Amino acid sequence: MPSKPKMSDDERRAYSARMRGELEAVMDRAYSAMVADEQFWTAVMRTAATLADRSPVNCIAIAAQCPHATRVLSSGDWRKVGRFPAKGSTSLRIWTPIRRRTDDAQAAPEAGARGAVADAAEAEGRKVSGYKAGPVFDISQTDGDAYEQPAPVPLAADAVRDILHAQYRDRYHEDPEQAGGFDFTREAPDAAARILLYGHAWRLIAETAAPLPGQRVAEVASAAHVAELILGIAPGPAVMPPLAGIITQDKKPPVHESAVRAIETGRAIAQAVTATAERRRELVAAG
Repeated sequence: MPSKPKMSDDERRAYSARMRGELEAVMDRAYSAMVADEQFWTAVMRTAATLADRSPVNCIAIAAQCPHATRVLSSGDWRKVGRFPAKGSTSLRIWTPIRRRTDDAQAAPEAGARGAVADAAEAEGRKVSGYKAGPVFDISQTDGDAYEQPAPVPLAADAVRDILHAQYRDRYHEDPEQAGGFDFTREAPDAAARILLYGHAWRLIAETAAPLPGQRVAEVASAAHVAELILGIAPGPAVMPPLAGIITQDKKPPVHESAVRAIETGRAIAQAVTATAERRRELVAAG
């Protein structure tokens, strides 16, 4: 089979510009849907919980193109595990870093991709100078060898509840049962964990960051939803923030920051729980 001819520099630039334009259009449509369609907002939160290795911005992009994605890699990374893009599949586009040598790098990312920093760790001797539209594929778009998706060690709901309860007391110097009027002995472990996750998210998302009526409540519920999905707790609803029609001078609509805040808060809460659970397992193993 003859090899595909290489693109000239002009062709490569034109292709890159076209792909970038298509991804920017995806983001515009996604931001519009996130303030009009609660199901899509929920899909973004689910994607962020499932694809914890992807930045919030790229989770928005992926949810807009493949709302049921479960594992997203480049074609090269899929081939490393014995899989490859299926014939006829169309790649998803996400923001990927452009790296330059350190002494040539420009620190500021391109305007269309700010927020994708979680996907852009610096390579040795290089710095991120911008972002481009890069192709990736969900596992549902691939063929090849059987693939077992990486999964964390499952945590029992009562263990999650106990860790969250201890963390709340340690961090906020307050008993959550007394503060909220709850009796966790009367609650099922999943229900108690949901209450505590909401309480942590409420502490972490300040009213000044989400000042519109109903915005903070929506972001807190969505952050708790993300954490619940990551931790394997039966989730409560993700709530779309009331941001439709809000216009600012920023290049991104307010729903962008709202989604990023909810996702990052939910991930941080879940990561703290899993880290504590891992330390406890290590102590038990060490005797």
